[in-house]
Amino acid sequence: MPRALSCLIACLAALLPSAIPRPASATPAPAVLERVVLVARHGVRSPTQPLARINAATRRIWPAWPVAPGELTLQGQHDLALMGAALGAHYRQAGLLPPGQACRPGALAIWSDAAAHRTMQTGGIMGQAMLPGCAVTNASLPAGTADPVFNSLPRTPDPTLRAAIMTSLTAELADDQSHYPAEVNRAQALMQDMVYPAGCVAGAPCFTGPDRATWKKNAPHLEGGLSLSAEMAENMLLEYAQGMPPDSIGWGHADMRRTLDAIMPAHTHASRLLRRLPAFALARGHVLAGLMTDLAAGRPVTLPDHSVIAPTTPVILFAGHDTTLDMLAAIFGLDWSFADLPDPTGPDTTLGFETWRQVDGTRMVRAVIFHQGLDALRSGQPGVAQPDVLPLPACQSGPQGQCKLDDFVRVFTARLNAAPA
Repeated sequence: MPRALSCLIACLAALLPSAIPRPASATPAPAVLERVVLVARHGVRSPTQPLARINAATRRIWPAWPVAPGELTLQGQHDLALMGAALGAHYRQAGLLPPGQACRPGALAIWSDAAAHRTMQTGGIMGQAMLPGCAVTNASLPAGTADPVFNSLPRTPDPTLRAAIMTSLTAELADDQSHYPAEVNRAQALMQDMVYPAGCVAGAPCFTGPDRATWKKNAPHLEGGLSLSAEMAENMLLEYAQGMPPDSIGWGHADMRRTLDAIMPAHTHASRLLRRLPAFALARGHVLAGLMTDLAAGRPVTLPDHSVIAPTTPVILFAGHDTTLDMLAAIFGLDWSFADLPDPTGPDTTLGFETWRQVDGTRMVRAVIFHQGLDALRSGQPGVAQPDVLPLPACQSGPQGQCKLDDFVRVFTARLNAAPA
């Protein structure tokens, strides 16, 4: 080849590097999702207290519900099916559930709290929506039975345990009561103005009065203005999610959607004081947390009916309550909130622990949270957000707050071993 032509080719190659073929680089293999353990709150329900009792406690007439106290409504069942379908689609795409309409025995295990009809319904509705057309077993203890998976606090707690819980709760109130966050004070004042604007007169409902710790029905409770505000604010949120007419919610108070954002901090703060109290949460939730830790590690677990969830089961669902989510948040050190749902543990909210196998064989645990926005609940339209990843602050041995599986098991087994027997 003439020297001039060789120089010309070399110059063109330098100016046009993309014209020269290059060997394709290998695409790194992705991490593989091996299993997920889910814990869901039940759907939209009526208030747990009889309407006559609520009317008497507040001196107001509240809207009637189409179901008995504490039961799922048709709206609640519909929204639950939407959440189940979204979870099914998400974990089908991730490869945990069989593709399309296919059925695979052992793909999904469900355990529902038998203490309430609404939670037993929740497991069945969500399971059928996750695997439509497949035979799904919604397992539980007999209806009405207290289940230690969802409440491991003894029926008659040891006096030492009871004293420890009450001492801790009383100390939290003493430290916190005069320093409630500003949004909590505003929520209580707004509740007073909405429900009984005459104020805290003798014998009248008082939403801004002091709070105290009590023990009744074998559990700690809050009594006072915060507790009353929390309960009635949640009732209004449930009315909104149920799709009641605007003039029926809050007795025609203007713009109830924004008002719910303003009053729900009372409910959230009461939950943090009581339900997320470490001494109470650990005593109440250590059995479920232990099962979840074992399942995340791929170990078989034995349920209260002596059935076994196999280590090969890729998706496990526990159907419980908002209290269940709060106690797990306290045990695992989790926290979350939503821009479109003023209750962090609102209807259908689902917590998950995913186990991933990395390319090098290392297994990681990741916490995620799924929810439906309040307006999506009200309209009964699909509106399940993609899951948020929740850092595990007690065990951040991996990226984005994830834990190496061995560290996850070690840290939380030690924490659970400290729980009262």
